[in-house]
Amino acid sequence: MREFFYRPDNAWIGDVIPYYEDGEFKLFYLHGWRENYQEGLDHGWHLVGTKDFVNYETKGACKIEGGTGHILKVDGIYHMFYCIFPQGKQLVCHAISSDLKVWEPIPEDTFAGDDRIYELSDWRDPYVFWNEEEEQYWMLLAAMAKGPTNRKGCTALLSSKDLKTWEYREPLYAPNLHVGAHECPDLFRIGEWWYLIYSSYTGRFATFYRMSRSLEGPWLTPPEDTFDGRAFYAAKTVSDGQNRYLFGWNPTKNDDLFGWNPPNSRGKDYNTWDWGGNLIVHEIIQRADGTLGVKVPDTVDKAFLHPLPVHYQSITGDWLIADRNLSCSSSYGFAGCISQEELPNQCKISASVSFSEHTQGVGFMLRTEDTLDEAYYVTLEPQRNRITFRGKIMQSEEGGKTFPYEVELERPIELIANRSYNIKLFIDGSICEIYIDQDIAMSARMYDISRGKLGMFVSQGYGQFSDVRIEGRA
Repeated sequence: MREFFYRPDNAWIGDVIPYYEDGEFKLFYLHGWRENYQEGLDHGWHLVGTKDFVNYETKGACKIEGGTGHILKVDGIYHMFYCIFPQGKQLVCHAISSDLKVWEPIPEDTFAGDDRIYELSDWRDPYVFWNEEEEQYWMLLAAMAKGPTNRKGCTALLSSKDLKTWEYREPLYAPNLHVGAHECPDLFRIGEWWYLIYSSYTGRFATFYRMSRSLEGPWLTPPEDTFDGRAFYAAKTVSDGQNRYLFGWNPTKNDDLFGWNPPNSRGKDYNTWDWGGNLIVHEIIQRADGTLGVKVPDTVDKAFLHPLPVHYQSITGDWLIADRNLSCSSSYGFAGCISQEELPNQCKISASVSFSEHTQGVGFMLRTEDTLDEAYYVTLEPQRNRITFRGKIMQSEEGGKTFPYEVELERPIELIANRSYNIKLFIDGSICEIYIDQDIAMSARMYDISRGKLGMFVSQGYGQFSDVRIEGRA
């Protein structure tokens, strides 16, 4: 069965450069060959098109070999800005096209950083837009500002009247937070707010956003400043004129690209994250206070509408089971129930979940068996206001000895007793995408358990699961 979340044949999705035109999302991306790379194969920028994030049309290589950048259209001509890395340097390049297929590089427009304001070590991922207030183009870049410490990561700023000659300016955003550059910068406006997006691999590994009522700043950090967790990176956005979507990748754990895998690893779930993986698209939602959340795109949600029969049985605890509604009170221990049927390799699980005051944990077990031990646990933890993802190693004694973290993945969320939370989980082979209330997203990978059932559990409290559904592809 072909993967639902897109990746190219025999390769992986890297950074996505989205462009929208004529009803189609034209997704340029960095093509990751990895172990099947052969000399002479096209690599660098490739293009795939989609209208619904479900069906994709591969359009092939763009004959541009370089790193992440941006595309804009001016007077009928498409302009591509990208980066290259000759002999350890980082340079910004410019190419043009009349059809988005054949690109003509303009070598004389290539330029490096300015070592008066910025370090020359990082100068990549250009993003270009027309600043109406200044009546000139602005370019944002992943860069390192001059400074006394290594916390020099910044969003560099340049301006131009003609897209050819650029003036170096002070950084748009230089908070001295990250040791690494602010990768894949993106900028857009919704209503009264401007939003600056960037990704960082130091301090926290995520795609971040900042918000301001003016391009002059100040750039405010919202209470929760990321869209997803560790397993979602290098995200950039584009709007279709009505909604704005965020395009990132869920990384694999296949290839040990950075040489950090444990030498005695007993499965892929122990392994470290690679660069690149499968395409994940979130829809951006603006809240009433201007902060941003994300939800699953409607077209992705509606791709799983084929209801599957499911029957549940209690394994431990006194469960009340009535069709698709389940509940259990287990004030002083753990209680779990499971489906009699196995989960399909591709499916959507949805339910409304609520819990009582003082409940320690409530959630789902994915690909579990009757012992409830070997499973992937998705847990709402009200006492810590977070949702977590744990694999089977965390349920065992070995997990406590070898895994150096309390949890594998987590996302902050305000959890209130007796309130209902709508949860959707999308499973596609090793991929797990989790959404809560059209507001929170958490991406994950599941390698070591390939089959199993759906379970629900309550830990030291009361949990109710309403309208639990397992649905396959329509």
